[in-house]
Amino acid sequence: MRINYPPTEPHGEIRQLLPNFFYVPGTIKLAPGVTINRNMGIARWQDHLTLINPIRLRPQQEEKLKDLGRVSHAIRLGYHHGRDDLYYRDHFDLTFWTQRGSDFYPPKADKVLRQEDVCPIPGGRFIVFSQSRFPEAVLWLPFSGGLLVSCDALQYWQSWHGCTWFGKNLLRFSGIRRGMQIAPSWRARMVPSDKNPGLWLKYDFEQILRQPFLHFLAAHGDFCADNAYEKVVYAVGRAFPNMRVPHKINNKVI
Repeated sequence: MRINYPPTEPHGEIRQLLPNFFYVPGTIKLAPGVTINRNMGIARWQDHLTLINPIRLRPQQEEKLKDLGRVSHAIRLGYHHGRDDLYYRDHFDLTFWTQRGSDFYPPKADKVLRQEDVCPIPGGRFIVFSQSRFPEAVLWLPFSGGLLVSCDALQYWQSWHGCTWFGKNLLRFSGIRRGMQIAPSWRARMVPSDKNPGLWLKYDFEQILRQPFLHFLAAHGDFCADNAYEKVVYAVGRAFPNMRVPHKINNKVI
Protein backbone atom coordinates (compact mmCIF):
# COMPACT_ATOMS: atom_id res chain seq x y z
CA MET A 1 0.00 0.00 0.00
CA ARG A 2 1.35 3.42 -1.00
CA ILE A 3 1.51 5.89 1.89
CA ASN A 4 1.31 9.61 1.16
CA TYR A 5 3.83 10.93 3.66
CA PRO A 6 3.76 14.68 4.34
CA PRO A 7 6.05 16.43 1.85
CA THR A 8 9.42 17.83 2.80
CA GLU A 9 9.20 21.37 4.14
CA PRO A 10 11.96 23.93 3.39
CA HIS A 11 14.96 23.41 5.65
CA GLY A 12 18.66 24.18 5.92
CA GLU A 13 21.71 21.96 5.98
CA ILE A 14 22.91 19.72 8.79
CA ARG A 15 25.05 21.82 11.13
CA GLN A 16 27.31 20.75 13.98
CA LEU A 17 26.65 22.47 17.31
CA LEU A 18 28.76 20.36 19.70
CA PRO A 19 31.05 17.35 19.36
CA ASN A 20 28.65 14.52 18.38
CA PHE A 21 25.58 16.79 18.33
CA PHE A 22 24.12 18.29 15.16
CA TYR A 23 20.89 19.96 14.14
CA VAL A 24 18.82 20.85 11.10
CA PRO A 25 17.03 24.23 11.01
CA GLY A 26 13.70 23.61 9.34
CA THR A 27 10.22 25.06 8.94
CA ILE A 28 6.60 24.04 9.34
CA LYS A 29 3.66 25.56 7.46
CA LEU A 30 0.69 26.03 9.79
CA ALA A 31 -1.65 27.73 7.31
CA PRO A 32 -1.37 29.59 3.98
CA GLY A 33 1.26 32.27 4.50
CA VAL A 34 1.91 31.16 8.10
CA THR A 35 5.25 29.39 8.53
CA ILE A 36 7.39 29.09 11.65
CA ASN A 37 10.74 27.46 12.27
CA ARG A 38 11.37 24.04 13.77
CA ASN A 39 14.52 22.13 14.62
CA MET A 40 15.69 18.52 14.52
CA GLY A 41 18.48 17.46 16.86
CA ILE A 42 20.88 14.67 15.88
CA ALA A 43 22.88 12.96 18.63
CA ARG A 44 25.75 10.65 17.64
CA TRP A 45 27.09 7.88 19.85
CA GLN A 46 29.87 5.85 18.20
CA ASP A 47 28.39 5.20 14.73
CA HIS A 48 24.73 5.38 15.80
CA LEU A 49 22.48 8.42 15.29
CA THR A 50 19.44 9.40 17.34
CA LEU A 51 17.01 11.87 15.76
CA ILE A 52 15.22 14.15 18.23
CA ASN A 53 12.03 15.90 17.05
CA PRO A 54 12.52 14.43 13.53
CA ILE A 55 12.23 16.46 10.33
CA ARG A 56 12.07 14.80 6.93
CA LEU A 57 15.02 15.91 4.80
CA ARG A 58 15.54 16.51 1.11
CA PRO A 59 17.29 13.54 -0.59
CA GLN A 60 20.69 15.29 -0.70
CA GLN A 61 20.59 16.11 3.02
CA GLU A 62 19.26 12.64 3.82
CA GLU A 63 22.38 11.20 2.18
CA LYS A 64 24.53 13.52 4.30
CA LEU A 65 22.65 12.29 7.37
CA LYS A 66 23.57 8.71 6.46
CA ASP A 67 27.20 9.81 6.09
CA LEU A 68 27.20 10.86 9.77
CA GLY A 69 26.30 7.36 10.94
CA ARG A 70 23.53 4.79 11.11
CA VAL A 71 20.10 6.21 11.98
CA SER A 72 19.23 3.88 14.86
CA HIS A 73 16.69 5.78 16.98
CA ALA A 74 14.09 8.54 16.65
CA ILE A 75 12.54 10.34 19.64
CA ARG A 76 9.28 12.29 19.80
CA LEU A 77 9.31 14.57 22.84
CA GLY A 78 6.05 16.49 22.34
CA TYR A 79 2.47 15.45 21.72
CA HIS A 80 1.73 17.91 18.89
CA HIS A 81 4.88 16.99 16.95
CA GLY A 82 5.58 13.96 14.78
CA ARG A 83 4.32 14.56 11.22
CA ASP A 84 7.53 13.04 9.81
CA ASP A 85 7.99 10.21 12.31
CA LEU A 86 6.19 7.60 10.22
CA TYR A 87 8.45 8.34 7.24
CA TYR A 88 11.55 7.61 9.33
CA ARG A 89 9.96 4.55 10.92
CA ASP A 90 9.17 3.10 7.49
CA HIS A 91 12.42 3.99 5.71
CA PHE A 92 15.05 3.30 8.37
CA ASP A 93 15.71 0.28 10.55
CA LEU A 94 15.31 2.30 13.75
CA THR A 95 13.67 2.17 17.16
CA PHE A 96 10.98 4.82 17.63
CA TRP A 97 10.59 6.29 21.13
CA THR A 98 7.65 8.28 22.48
CA GLN A 99 5.43 8.43 25.53
CA ARG A 100 2.34 6.30 25.91
CA GLY A 101 -0.64 8.29 24.61
CA SER A 102 1.46 10.51 22.33
CA ASP A 103 -0.65 9.50 19.34
CA PHE A 104 -1.53 12.77 17.59
CA TYR A 105 0.56 11.38 14.70
CA PRO A 106 1.46 7.77 13.87
CA PRO A 107 3.30 5.47 14.45
CA LYS A 108 2.97 3.78 17.80
CA ALA A 109 6.08 3.56 19.94
CA ASP A 110 8.57 0.73 19.55
CA LYS A 111 9.93 1.79 22.92
CA VAL A 112 7.76 3.66 25.42
CA LEU A 113 9.59 6.70 26.76
CA ARG A 114 9.58 6.72 30.57
CA GLN A 115 11.49 8.80 33.07
CA GLU A 116 12.95 5.84 34.91
CA ASP A 117 13.78 3.95 31.71
CA VAL A 118 16.97 3.67 29.70
CA CYS A 119 17.93 6.20 27.04
CA PRO A 120 19.28 5.38 23.56
CA ILE A 121 22.28 7.65 24.26
CA PRO A 122 24.38 6.20 27.12
CA GLY A 123 24.33 8.51 30.13
CA GLY A 124 21.28 10.37 28.84
CA ARG A 125 18.07 10.81 30.81
CA PHE A 126 14.44 11.54 29.98
CA ILE A 127 12.56 13.97 32.21
CA VAL A 128 8.84 13.39 31.72
CA PHE A 129 6.17 15.94 32.57
CA SER A 130 3.95 14.19 35.10
CA GLN A 131 1.17 16.79 35.33
CA SER A 132 0.65 18.02 31.76
CA ARG A 133 -2.63 17.36 29.96
CA PHE A 134 -0.77 15.93 26.97
CA PRO A 135 2.49 13.96 26.88
CA GLU A 136 5.65 16.06 26.93
CA ALA A 137 9.25 15.34 27.90
CA VAL A 138 12.74 16.80 27.71
CA LEU A 139 15.98 14.96 27.13
CA TRP A 140 19.21 15.58 29.04
CA LEU A 141 22.44 14.47 27.38
CA PRO A 142 25.95 14.34 28.88
CA PHE A 143 27.49 16.28 26.00
CA SER A 144 29.98 19.13 26.54
CA GLY A 145 28.98 19.88 30.12
CA GLY A 146 25.32 18.94 29.67
CA LEU A 147 22.76 19.54 26.91
CA LEU A 148 19.01 19.92 27.42
CA VAL A 149 16.75 19.18 24.43
CA SER A 150 13.11 20.29 24.64
CA CYS A 151 10.12 20.16 22.35
CA ASP A 152 7.57 22.96 23.02
CA ALA A 153 7.73 23.52 26.78
CA LEU A 154 10.92 25.56 26.93
CA GLN A 155 11.98 27.68 23.95
CA TYR A 156 14.83 30.07 23.28
CA TRP A 157 14.42 32.72 20.58
CA GLN A 158 17.12 35.10 19.35
CA SER A 159 15.64 35.80 15.92
CA TRP A 160 12.63 34.94 13.78
CA HIS A 161 14.59 32.97 11.17
CA GLY A 162 12.43 30.50 9.28
CA CYS A 163 9.26 32.46 10.06
CA THR A 164 7.12 34.36 7.61
CA TRP A 165 5.72 37.75 8.64
CA PHE A 166 2.42 36.10 9.60
CA GLY A 167 4.26 33.29 11.37
CA LYS A 168 6.34 35.71 13.43
CA ASN A 169 3.29 37.70 14.46
CA LEU A 170 1.33 34.55 15.28
CA LEU A 171 4.14 33.57 17.67
CA ARG A 172 4.21 37.05 19.19
CA PHE A 173 0.42 37.00 19.58
CA SER A 174 0.75 33.65 21.40
CA GLY A 175 3.15 35.25 23.87
CA ILE A 176 6.53 34.20 22.45
CA ARG A 177 9.26 36.81 22.93
CA ARG A 178 13.01 36.89 22.41
CA GLY A 179 15.00 35.01 25.05
CA MET A 180 14.39 31.84 27.09
CA GLN A 181 10.80 31.17 28.16
CA ILE A 182 8.18 28.64 29.10
CA ALA A 183 6.03 28.96 26.00
CA PRO A 184 2.74 30.62 27.08
CA SER A 185 0.54 28.87 24.50
CA TRP A 186 2.04 25.49 25.42
CA ARG A 187 1.47 26.16 29.11
CA ALA A 188 -2.16 27.15 28.48
CA ARG A 189 -2.79 23.87 26.62
CA MET A 190 -1.11 21.76 29.28
CA VAL A 191 -2.79 23.15 32.41
CA PRO A 192 -6.33 21.83 33.09
CA SER A 193 -8.95 24.58 33.30
CA ASP A 194 -9.67 23.83 36.97
CA LYS A 195 -6.02 24.09 38.06
CA ASN A 196 -3.95 27.06 39.17
CA PRO A 197 -1.48 27.84 36.35
CA GLY A 198 0.84 29.46 38.88
CA LEU A 199 1.34 26.10 40.60
CA TRP A 200 0.54 23.44 38.01
CA LEU A 201 3.63 22.00 36.29
CA LYS A 202 5.88 23.51 38.97
CA TYR A 203 7.09 20.08 40.10
CA ASP A 204 8.06 19.12 36.55
CA PHE A 205 10.23 22.18 36.04
CA GLU A 206 11.85 21.54 39.41
CA GLN A 207 12.88 18.13 38.06
CA ILE A 208 14.43 19.75 35.00
CA LEU A 209 16.45 22.19 37.12
CA ARG A 210 17.98 19.32 39.08
CA GLN A 211 20.05 18.45 35.99
CA PRO A 212 23.16 20.56 35.27
CA PHE A 213 23.53 21.71 31.68
CA LEU A 214 25.28 24.40 29.68
CA HIS A 215 23.52 24.12 26.31
CA PHE A 216 19.92 24.02 25.10
CA LEU A 217 17.95 23.33 21.92
CA ALA A 218 14.18 23.14 21.47
CA ALA A 219 11.99 22.07 18.56
CA HIS A 220 11.46 25.79 17.86
CA GLY A 221 13.74 28.79 18.22
CA ASP A 222 17.53 28.97 18.43
CA PHE A 223 20.43 27.08 20.00
CA CYS A 224 21.58 28.46 23.35
CA ALA A 225 25.22 27.73 24.16
CA ASP A 226 27.27 27.91 27.35
CA ASN A 227 24.84 29.66 29.73
CA ALA A 228 21.53 27.91 29.09
CA TYR A 229 21.03 26.75 32.69
CA GLU A 230 21.02 30.30 34.05
CA LYS A 231 18.57 31.39 31.37
CA VAL A 232 16.23 28.47 32.13
CA VAL A 233 16.40 29.26 35.87
CA TYR A 234 15.37 32.84 35.11
CA ALA A 235 12.52 31.73 32.82
CA VAL A 236 11.19 29.24 35.37
CA GLY A 237 11.48 31.83 38.14
CA ARG A 238 9.36 34.27 36.14
CA ALA A 239 6.71 31.62 35.48
CA PHE A 240 6.63 30.39 39.10
CA PRO A 241 7.51 33.36 41.32
CA ASN A 242 7.18 31.38 44.56
CA MET A 243 9.52 28.58 43.47
CA ARG A 244 12.89 28.31 45.17
CA VAL A 245 15.10 27.82 42.13
CA PRO A 246 18.45 26.07 42.50
CA HIS A 247 21.78 27.41 41.30
CA LYS A 248 25.07 25.91 40.22
CA ILE A 249 28.50 25.90 41.81
CA ASN A 250 31.26 24.20 39.81
CA ASN A 251 28.56 22.86 37.48
CA LYS A 252 26.76 21.12 40.36
CA VAL A 253 23.14 21.98 41.08
CA ILE A 254 22.50 22.92 44.73
